[in-house]
Amino acid sequence: MSRARALQMLGEQARRARDDAAGAAAGARRKAESAQQTLEMLQNYLGEHLRRGRATSAFDPALLRVRDRFTSKLDAAIGEQSLERERLEHAAEAQRGELIARQQRLLAFEALAARRAAARLAAQQRADQRKTDELAAQAARRNASGVSNDS
Repeated sequence: MSRARALQMLGEQARRARDDAAGAAAGARRKAESAQQTLEMLQNYLGEHLRRGRATSAFDPALLRVRDRFTSKLDAAIGEQSLERERLEHAAEAQRGELIARQQRLLAFEALAARRAAARLAAQQRADQRKTDELAAQAARRNASGVSNDS
């Protein structure tokens, strides 16, 4: 397999890896955003629950205990959701870092391929110039020998 073909295959593989990393990063970001929305919903619900509790003037001890237990459970759920959101945020950042690394790798392969293509083009241009120079030299020798024969 030629080096150009091997480099092309590596570039294609790097592009697929970058695309996969982009999909994973987008999915991780969506999960983190969903966790944030769930956390906000729980926090809003807790605020609403506490406002309703203050608005009622019932002092039934059994009702107050039920409300306190519910509030405690809601606080615990908010705590767990906060941890989940943080975990998902870290995962999203890790996926973003992986995407950046994959993009840099792809760019490196593309830059190498561009440099090799430019080197091939320059070598071809030098070969073409040598051929043109040789043809011009041959023509000049023919003209010189033709001029000297005429004298």
